[in-house]
Amino acid sequence: MTAPRRAWTARLSLMTISLILGLLVVAQLRTRNDIARVTSSDDWDYVVAELVVGNARLRNEIKALEEDVAELRGTEGAAPVVQSLVDEANQLRVANGLVAVSGPGVQVAVVGPVSVLDLQDLINELRNAGAEALALNDQRLIAWSAIASDGEQVTVDGQPVPAPYYLSAIGNPETLRAALLRPGGLVPLLRAANPSIVITVQEIDRLTLPVYRQGVEFVYARPTD
Repeated sequence: MTAPRRAWTARLSLMTISLILGLLVVAQLRTRNDIARVTSSDDWDYVVAELVVGNARLRNEIKALEEDVAELRGTEGAAPVVQSLVDEANQLRVANGLVAVSGPGVQVAVVGPVSVLDLQDLINELRNAGAEALALNDQRLIAWSAIASDGEQVTVDGQPVPAPYYLSAIGNPETLRAALLRPGGLVPLLRAANPSIVITVQEIDRLTLPVYRQGVEFVYARPTD
């Protein structure tokens, strides 16, 4: 395969990844409503299965992109294309939780009787304010992470997360803090609705968020071509 054709193939892989990632973001937002409607274990299995299959598809596409980049390396005239693809692939690795990340941001401490939907609202508010990476109690959150409850405690992708809750977000600290604390914003509303909830927002010069650890081993399910 010639260098221009391999470059086009890599670009096509990248566009496919971006499309899948966009669909997963939509799925994650839909999951917030789906959780409220779950009435049986079968319903919950369906919600999780949608997110898991999307996860597998995205990881496979990233692997294919890495293979295309490897083929392009060393090809005459391909250096600018390779560097562009590497930069974009690295951004996708961050979004997909495949690498640990560090940077400035905020840490939101939530103490008291907070609901799953309240936590999801805080996460969405931070994303809308430009958070580039998130973690809840040292568990990395990605586009399709499911925040739910097992009836006794909050879970992230099926893993229990004990209270109190510490939500870490990497991004512009001032912007993230202002988005949460602005008059009429989410944190003042949560405090007004339940005075027993204590929420603090601290700007931090350097946060380090771990790799997304919830790998999935597939036995029967395979991504659809």
